[in-house]
Amino acid sequence: MNKHDLIQKVKDLDGISQDERAYLIDLINTKKKYGLVWEDKPEDVEETLRTHLPVLQEVPEKRITGLRDGQNRQDKNAVQDLRMGQDRQDLKKVSTPTLFDALPTAEQDFEKDQSESNIHSSTHTFGNGRRSASVNHSLIEGDNLHALTALTFTHENKIDVIYIDPPYNTGNKDFKYNDSFVDKEDAYRHSKWLSFMDKRLRIAKRLLSDKGVIFISIDDNEQAQLKMLCDEVFGEENFLANVIWQKVYSPRMDAKGFSVSHDYVVTYRKNPNTNIRKLSFEQNSKQFSSFDKNTGQFYRARSLRKDGSNSLREDRPNLFYPIISPDGQEVFPIKPDGKEGNWRWSQETFLKNSKEGNVEWIKKNGKWDILVKQWKEDDAQMPPPTLWLNTEVGHNHEAAEEIKNVFGETSLSTPKPTRLLKRILEIGGQKDSTILDFFAGSGTTLHATMALNAEDGGRRQCILVTNNENNICEEVTYERNKRVIEGYTNAKGAYVAGLGGNHLRYYKTATVEREPSLRNKRQLTRLATELLCIKEDCYTPRATTDTALQAYEEQNKRLLLVYDDAMIDEALAYLKTWLSESPAESPIKVYVFSNGQYPYTEDFEEVLPHITLCALPDAIYKAYQHVLPKREKTKSEQDLGMGQDGQDYTGLNKNLVYLENP
Repeated sequence: MNKHDLIQKVKDLDGISQDERAYLIDLINTKKKYGLVWEDKPEDVEETLRTHLPVLQEVPEKRITGLRDGQNRQDKNAVQDLRMGQDRQDLKKVSTPTLFDALPTAEQDFEKDQSESNIHSSTHTFGNGRRSASVNHSLIEGDNLHALTALTFTHENKIDVIYIDPPYNTGNKDFKYNDSFVDKEDAYRHSKWLSFMDKRLRIAKRLLSDKGVIFISIDDNEQAQLKMLCDEVFGEENFLANVIWQKVYSPRMDAKGFSVSHDYVVTYRKNPNTNIRKLSFEQNSKQFSSFDKNTGQFYRARSLRKDGSNSLREDRPNLFYPIISPDGQEVFPIKPDGKEGNWRWSQETFLKNSKEGNVEWIKKNGKWDILVKQWKEDDAQMPPPTLWLNTEVGHNHEAAEEIKNVFGETSLSTPKPTRLLKRILEIGGQKDSTILDFFAGSGTTLHATMALNAEDGGRRQCILVTNNENNICEEVTYERNKRVIEGYTNAKGAYVAGLGGNHLRYYKTATVEREPSLRNKRQLTRLATELLCIKEDCYTPRATTDTALQAYEEQNKRLLLVYDDAMIDEALAYLKTWLSESPAESPIKVYVFSNGQYPYTEDFEEVLPHITLCALPDAIYKAYQHVLPKREKTKSEQDLGMGQDGQDYTGLNKNLVYLENP
């Protein structure tokens, strides 16, 4: 049946509501002939987002400031909370913080922060002598669907590498859905897992930069389903590899049937023009044993005549041609069995390399052979293979030993080794990449990020997201990386120096009512402080004259938050003074509360060349609009067929419009 004709019939139906009509049309449009089909299972955390918006709130007493190798300390006297109304003692008791408690004065914050201001803008010398500027990392405690939604405001199109190790859905109490474990007898076991992953992967794709790559650890329980889901989310053309990782170093003698020795790392890119980096490797000195006196380099020689597949004349006729030997003979690529073969290079390439000294002639049994010189490289590189052996990237036992080395003992059974994550970070990103792990678990991704920065002088930033089930976020993820930054005594009693130059901020997810009333808009603006600091990577407070203004400055970044539109004149005066004291290298980001989309451009006309204006909370609404579930309509909206912004939602696109409007 023609789909368009069927949709027209649905449009012409009488006796059904607009919502019912939109639902039927959606069913027709999403009917598949090939691919995964599953029954979507709603999540409680998703239902929360129908009525509330997520924000992030820092726990300042957990802030870690990396100072010097072996002499790091936790920043107990960190800058006090700048958000109005967050009761830190009651954070776990309420879902929506109140806003009307006293805010500490900017002068108090400024005085407390003066001793730390140089830390955030300084460079750090690692133990190997490499210098690198300080790097800010983030750890977010909360449901990752809420955290990912919040990150669409701070990091949409900005994440270069995503690594996740989601629950494998084995049926052995490793996957919870709506606070209940999914067992093997659950008829919707796979549907629940796919519903859970689909929502998160679609947001993850939005977060990836144009050159972004995602790596997903998985085993055979969901590998086939995950591959098809990722084909749908990221596109088949963006599939890179299904890497096999040898996770153990010996077979299990008590295994029934096969002894499973591997997991998978399913890898996709965001865009077809993106590729992963090559791996550096040490070339075998025995192979590169020949020495060229003219160049002073070692090399190995290979015959110019091609062997193996596509090596016959009929395979590549253009590569069958004569080459004149030193004694004037014509030499053709004849195989040992007498068949006509072909050369590796075209005639033009051969002549070029011959001039450059990359060719040598040898004569055996009266016959000439042409050898190609392959020079030994100091930094030889190769494409990464799809089989990763435990000798190269570590195994499960090594990962458990790493955790034990930091904590002494641990009950964690499935951490990943840092060598595995370092391989992923090396091939997936650059030295300045932004990295995200939203199933952070034991925190290996951040540990590997900091270790790799220390090795090569990189400035990779890492964002971790995990819930706090069984206190894993506080007692494992956070505590592990705190020790790695500050230094610790390992299981053998030896002191391990900290990876200084790393700062870690600890956040918790919270929510604000989603209905766009004026009160809720003001509340969302106040609670957006952490989101804005993360977005601009600017954390060090600067003194202001009023609590309705907050300013931040870090290296060449500057940020001004105007929480009340009644403070526009004061904000303008503050900016003029700030600019006169020290001209900005780049525009100051100014976020202004506005009940609409207008950021009071005319009021800031005097300083417009030096600032970038943005209206709050409209910018947050726009960032969230494509990832939030449909908002519940008020009774008046249902009666009028209109939304609170005055738009008419009575047409067939009503369902879509509500998806796109908080």
